[in-house]
Amino acid sequence: MFGWRLLSSLLLWGIILAFVTLRYTNGVFLLIAVVGLAAQREFYLSQRAAGRTVFLKNGLLAGGLLYAATFFSVVSPSIGFPAAFSGEAILVLLVILGAFTRRVFHSKIEGATEAMALTLFGFFYVPYLLNYATKILFSAPQGHGFELLTYAVAVTKFTDVGAYVAGKLFGRHKMSPLISPKKTWEGLVGGILLALGTSLTLIHAFPDSLGVLRGIHGWILGIGLAGVSVIGDLGESVVKRDAHVKDSGQFLPGIGGALDLVDSLLFTLPVFYGYIILTGRV
Repeated sequence: MFGWRLLSSLLLWGIILAFVTLRYTNGVFLLIAVVGLAAQREFYLSQRAAGRTVFLKNGLLAGGLLYAATFFSVVSPSIGFPAAFSGEAILVLLVILGAFTRRVFHSKIEGATEAMALTLFGFFYVPYLLNYATKILFSAPQGHGFELLTYAVAVTKFTDVGAYVAGKLFGRHKMSPLISPKKTWEGLVGGILLALGTSLTLIHAFPDSLGVLRGIHGWILGIGLAGVSVIGDLGESVVKRDAHVKDSGQFLPGIGGALDLVDSLLFTLPVFYGYIILTGRV
């Protein structure tokens, strides 16, 4: 299992670093969209496995349209969409209308509210939140969005690495035994320390592109993103335990499903985007 995990991680990071190095915007966006839709599908399937009704096709269509609207308005504005149009508000309305319409013409009334709520939640939980990766990518007018997105992803993922290693070596006190029995407070400390070290190291190593985060910002983001990352990870654990599934899927051998891959990013990316916007870092 460790070998598969290592191989999958190296492959994924190799693809990401290649896109970043080549500054291949369409490639990064395509990766975000593919992983996002795969994670959204896994969420819906886990709910079905738990015996609940969800409108899988409607939800995935809305997620796909969200990424398409983002591509045509932000990634490739030459298509003709207004630059300020992201399609988010319109798509939310369409998802709500589609869910209601689907249920109105359905032969059963039982579970109607649950089906509509789960379909909407799946849309907001995965594609809507993951789409903040695209916003970060195009947030910097100087063209440093690649580096900012890589920074946010690296700090988040090294939180997982630090928590895993520290938990294995020193873990004694369970943090949330009902939700995730393997997570410990010692692991949390290790995750925060490695995330902080990653944050400060990247800012020091790339002063031209990440210099806007130097000083107190690097410390706040290193610690803050680590804390939010753990909450995102635990949040997905709640979803899986509620649905009685161990892994969300088999998107990458050794790692698990796409939702397992992005669970913490669904929380850290919006927080990071909000921070850099509110503090004027871009």
